[in-house]
Amino acid sequence: MVKYLAQFHKNSNNQYEVYFPDLEPYAATYGNTFEEALQSAHDSLTGYLLTQKDFHEKVPSPTHNIEKINIPSSDFLVSIQVEL
Repeated sequence: MVKYLAQFHKNSNNQYEVYFPDLEPYAATYGNTFEEALQSAHDSLTGYLLTQKDFHEKVPSPTHNIEKINIPSSDFLVSIQVEL
């Protein structure tokens, strides 16, 4: 099991854009609702990590200290946990 922090940003179309600060620009997604974006974030993270594993590529370690991630005040972080 692994956890990465996802940054959620609500854009001008009221969609949620999702970025993984530790994995930018490689893992990103969006959803029309928060629930969609949350599921897409889980799927995106799983897909990225499995692809990296298949190609024996190094994956950056997740940041566990939220204070080390600088985000705009309108954005928020959610911990996304996946089982590989």
